[in-house]
Amino acid sequence: MKKFLIGLLGIVMVASMSACSSDSPASGTMPGAKESPAQESKMVTVEDMKGTVDIPANPQRVVDVSGSADELIILGVPFIGSANTSMFDGVTVPPNLEEYFTENNVEVVGNYSGSVGELNLEKIAELEPDLIIMNIRHEKVYDQLKEIAPTVMLNDDMNYVNWKGRFQQLGEWFSKEDVVTQWLEDYDKKSSEFAEKVKAVTGDETFAVIEKNSVRTGSYYVYRTGGPGELVYDAMKLPVSSGVPEGVWGEVVDAEYFSKIDADHIFFFSDDGTVGDTANLPTWQNLKAVKNGNVYCGLNEMQYDLAFTPDRKSVV
Repeated sequence: MKKFLIGLLGIVMVASMSACSSDSPASGTMPGAKESPAQESKMVTVEDMKGTVDIPANPQRVVDVSGSADELIILGVPFIGSANTSMFDGVTVPPNLEEYFTENNVEVVGNYSGSVGELNLEKIAELEPDLIIMNIRHEKVYDQLKEIAPTVMLNDDMNYVNWKGRFQQLGEWFSKEDVVTQWLEDYDKKSSEFAEKVKAVTGDETFAVIEKNSVRTGSYYVYRTGGPGELVYDAMKLPVSSGVPEGVWGEVVDAEYFSKIDADHIFFFSDDGTVGDTANLPTWQNLKAVKNGNVYCGLNEMQYDLAFTPDRKSVV
């Protein structure tokens, strides 16, 4: 029963969170819809990471290179270009976004992470955007983007884990604060409800969230406030295992660090969705959760694409 319930964590969170945002926002304008000349030309001054910038009050040709497709869809802000692609290849559109991209002819212009290739500046210019939304990971092309269209940079650091703050900032820019507030209230409520179901089975048993590093062989991420850790610990408030770092998004560790972790349950992410050769390590074999068969595996690509944005807060 315990394994079954924990294994359902991601499935239930997908369904419940999608329900929060599946309805098309009544106040939004989809690509192709017509605005009056006055609406199209009105400008507003907003604050971003660089200071202040004038942007269209009702932009109709947004190019988003910040990875905010989820947020823009929830807010009903139309976009024609996006860098919301897989962090593995920089090209593939996540399955949950494919329908929107196809129906609205959204052009892929790179990857928002800044770690998979470069932005296609030529294509961005060809799209003739009236607004570009970016993040700090593409700061080196900030001046080039500004030459194409008004450009705003979301407030966040290079770890890019403050999804709620980015969501709220977008709501402020587009006068959709009420939409964001309601969504977050629904999210907190559903997270709490499901957490109670999990705790009814696991009680005070503790959790750890570990990712096998795709880049540095032999190293791992132990998450706390970032990505999947945010959902497990902050949203659902499941008990934190000893050895899990406090006050940071997470830490990069080697296998010896496992000896500090005393979790009853472990969510483990890797490129192929298995424990793989980590299972051969003595420090792994000695973990309580491993001995008791309480390890739940997921794909790195899934949690990269889904864990840092609002619409699909599923990580396991």
